[in-house]
Amino acid sequence: MIKVEAPRAFYTSPQQIRIGSVVFDRDADMVAVVRDVKGLMVDLERPTGLAWGVAYGRLRPGSEREGRQLRALAKLQRVRRRGMP
Repeated sequence: MIKVEAPRAFYTSPQQIRIGSVVFDRDADMVAVVRDVKGLMVDLERPTGLAWGVAYGRLRPGSEREGRQLRALAKLQRVRRRGMP
């Protein structure tokens, strides 16, 4: 049997969100890192440099698996950049 993690609860307040934490944006359907919290809006960024803002209520904490996914993407991005002229 395959073990599947249930999504964790969504944030109920922007004060719960920490800069540098891994979160899942259900609007963009992507995992990202929190770069800044500005009132009710949260700035997110992916290792590729893609950045966007989202309302805190649309986020949930990232799972362990999603954190590993983000670290793997960051590693791939570093390798790609090394190969560029």
